[in-house]
Amino acid sequence: MVAVVVVTLGLAAYSTRLARTTGDFYVAARSVPPWWNASAISGEYLSAASFLGVAGLIMAGGADALWFPVGYAVGYVLLLALVAAPLRRSGAYTIPDFAEARLRSTSVRFTASVLVVLIGWLYVVPQLQGAGLALRALLGTPLWVGGVVVAATVLAVLAGGGMRSVTLVQGFQYWLKVVAISVPVLFLIAAWRADGSTSPLTADVPTFPEQTTVVFDTPVDLAVADPVTVTAEGELNGTPVNGPTTLAVGEATVAEGTRIDFPAGAAVPHTSSLTAASGGEWSTPLQIGSEHPLYRTYALMIALFFGTMGLPHVLVRFYTNPDGRAARRTALGVIGLVGLFYLFPVSYGVLGRLYTPELLMTGRTDAVVLLLPTALIDGSLGRLLTALLAAGAAGAFLATATGLTV
Repeated sequence: MVAVVVVTLGLAAYSTRLARTTGDFYVAARSVPPWWNASAISGEYLSAASFLGVAGLIMAGGADALWFPVGYAVGYVLLLALVAAPLRRSGAYTIPDFAEARLRSTSVRFTASVLVVLIGWLYVVPQLQGAGLALRALLGTPLWVGGVVVAATVLAVLAGGGMRSVTLVQGFQYWLKVVAISVPVLFLIAAWRADGSTSPLTADVPTFPEQTTVVFDTPVDLAVADPVTVTAEGELNGTPVNGPTTLAVGEATVAEGTRIDFPAGAAVPHTSSLTAASGGEWSTPLQIGSEHPLYRTYALMIALFFGTMGLPHVLVRFYTNPDGRAARRTALGVIGLVGLFYLFPVSYGVLGRLYTPELLMTGRTDAVVLLLPTALIDGSLGRLLTALLAAGAAGAFLATATGLTV
């Protein structure tokens, strides 16, 4: 992660020499070629939610969660058809400028300005939170450290070259993320095949592959489907424990700081916010979740399709293209690049059910991408793959945060 920050600052320093005018700073002189702008948009779009969250959603929600990456990618089809070229032809610098020019209303401009700030804030906070969670999972640092590192780096990138710096940095970070998430998958799948483990698609509810110790750093309500004898130290159901005890079928409240040792082969209790499912249920659409899963799926897809067109940090990047035709080619390239990236998080979610099932207890399934390599591969190779994934995660936080800020 340190290397990613250093390279990011180096690229920003290099691009500072190219930013000489206001147009350079805000729209990179409208001269970014489609292929690099597509890389930059993809790098900006693939945030912490994509790099870490999609795998966690698939691990917890199964086949139904596959609609998230589909919606994220297909949303650019609507953007290509309806938005990209008119936005670039407008000649505006910002989304509020474009709204005022099209509708000839200062009230619309004001409303657009408020929405841009609101959406940006709601989008940037998860990036800072994700950075904090990633550093805590890897290094045990306080939650605020990751957010401070990302914020300081973003300000340094923007201070020099503006959109020119951001374009160069985001394009680089897209390819960093693709390499970081794709290379470990090859090793993880090979290790899974060599291990001879059961397929997660046909297995029963997740079980602990070996004796596992789980430390709860926040209070958790567990749903216990099968009784299990464990060794616990801390507080269960409001009662102090220090030794062997039985988790009975039903709900169990685990206090912060409690440590529980589970035997190998024990069924994994799930946090009460998740539904325990067998491999068949987990891998079959419309089997887990609400009473109306089909309506929920339609609602999700509509929100994702149209939501992409409302992301101001994505829309503003089309101002950097030379003309409307280049903007359309950029949007088409983004569809391919984003689709390529989303091929890989699925594998992390699938393998996570087998090798890091304890995350279903704590509810921190977002950490599966970072924890899976060392859980599946011993020694320096596992640590090296984790470091590569951490670099990709850092790229996700930085690319999205810089785009939102500029």
